[in-house]
Amino acid sequence: MDPPRRRQVNRAETYKKWVKLHLADITASLASYNEYAPESIFFYDGQHPIRWVYIVGTVIGVEEQERRMVFTIDDGSGQTMNAVAQRHATTNTVNGVKNVPKLHSTVKVKGQLELYHGAWQLKLLELETDLSLEAQVKFWKEANETHDRLSSSAVSSTSSNSKKRKN
Repeated sequence: MDPPRRRQVNRAETYKKWVKLHLADITASLASYNEYAPESIFFYDGQHPIRWVYIVGTVIGVEEQERRMVFTIDDGSGQTMNAVAQRHATTNTVNGVKNVPKLHSTVKVKGQLELYHGAWQLKLLELETDLSLEAQVKFWKEANETHDRLSSSAVSSTSSNSKKRKN
């Protein structure tokens, strides 16, 4: 499959906004094209460009390192992902993190996707702790709607492309 043209990428609805996804959708449906890899732009089902994602899950691991903190997030979809925040050496604060989450707390994480040694990780830009159950349910509903919308448009464009080829 050929990569989308830059003009199509720039106009895409998913390119300039936070996309709410389940981790299983990220690992199963996102792919990269060499032309867009340096910019960390990935494509949902090969069509929808995604730069920034928004996930909700439980912190199942916190690893403090000299220059960064790594939070392992589990959203219940069967996948986990590391969210990596850079630590400032002089102030010892962590980018995007106002309150460092405790183990087993529920968090909302916004960040930019990266492939690091073949594994997905999130370059953390913002982290919010202690999400309410209502906020979690709202996120799950919106992530399901995103999945349905992106999957159905990929199927419809694939079927319309195959119709064009037949004619």
